[in-house]
Formats: sequence, C-alpha cells, structure tokens
Amino acid sequence: MTGAALDLVRGPDLRQVSQRLAADVADVLRLAVRERGRAVLAVPGGTTPRECLRLLGQHDLPWPSILVLPTDERAVPPDDPRSNERMIRECLPVAPENLVPLRADGPLDEAATALTMRVAALGALDAVILGMGTDAHIASLFPGDRSLDQTAGEGAQAVLATYPANLEPRLSLAPLVLTSARWKALLIAGPDKLAALTRALGASDPVAYPACLLFEDESPPRVYFAE
Repeated sequence: MTGAALDLVRGPDLRQVSQRLAADVADVLRLAVRERGRAVLAVPGGTTPRECLRLLGQHDLPWPSILVLPTDERAVPPDDPRSNERMIRECLPVAPENLVPLRADGPLDEAATALTMRVAALGALDAVILGMGTDAHIASLFPGDRSLDQTAGEGAQAVLATYPANLEPRLSLAPLVLTSARWKALLIAGPDKLAALTRALGASDPVAYPACLLFEDESPPRVYFAE
C-alpha cells in the first residue's frame, strides 16, 4: 500500500467495533444476494472474531442464500474447541449444506488439492473477514511460508496445507483467494496488533509480514481496530 490512507474504523472496545463490522458485512451480503442471487463469506476463527460472528448471526439476512467457509482450519476434528468450523456453527445460522468446511480426511496436502476444486468453483468471495497475529500472519499464512512468495508458482492452488512451527498443521485459503475477494475486512484488537500492522505496511514484504498481501491489492481491506 503506497501513499494511500489506511481505511480505519476505530472503536474503544471490541464489542463496539464488532457491532460496526457485523453491520457492514451484513450490508455487503444483502447486496450480493440481491445482485447475484447468493453470497459467499469467509470468516476467521480465534477469540477476537467470535463476538463479530455472534453479532452477525443475529442479523436478519437471507441465510439460505449465503455460503460460509473458514479462512483457515487447524487439523483437528470438527467438534474440537479449537475448530473454526465449530465456531461458525455456534455463531451463524448456516445450514449444513451452506457450510463449506476446510477439512482433511486424509493427508493434508491431498485434502488441499481436493478442496481447491470446490473453493475455486465458488468464484470470488463476496466478503472476507480476516484476523491478524502479532507476527502479521493472516488466515494460516505464516511468515516465511513459500506460498507467500509471488515467484513460488502456487497461484493455481486455492487451498494450501501449511505447517507452522510448533503449531498444528493447517489448511488455509491461498493468498489469491483472499486478496481477490470483492470486500475485505481486517479485524485487530490492541496496540500490539496495530503496531504489527504498521510494521508490516512499512516493510512491504509479504513473506516476512503476510498481512502485506492484503494491501498490495487495488482494493485493500477496511481495518477495524478495537483499542
């Protein structure tokens, strides 16, 4: 992101910022269903986004016309407390047939290849909500991952298997799927996250700071920041 002002929505606490984000996402989804007959939404897991997803689930939306998938998923069973799929089911009134899980029944790399076909068939995401770690990772794209290198030839893969150090292996939507979404939001909370984002934007190195990927696109995300 060069020279452009950050599109920042700032609030005093996570609940207030989550309310604003949920309302904005609801507007995007309504418009997508009205214009295209359906909407595709990708959402993160973790503790910070839970309140936003809970509030979004309370909106009066055409849920039968909305497909939802996680931005990433740990290699854990779908009912594990750490499962992003489980959090989606707990927070959003999505019918089972409208939930697109990132789940591996066998080797992770084979699952990524099989899921690529299903995710690619969805077309561009209408909306994606992303969180970010203090290391500037997004989804399960961590610093140093080869898939973040634009010369690595990973562009055809919509879903990637990732193996972050000292963490469970994961499946993640690929950079191109995330950056090509029609509308993007980055939800962060606390000064450490804002400082990490500032460092990332200053470095402009997506391999070292994966969040940079979102701001290299023509339509960078709106940043929702809870102080």
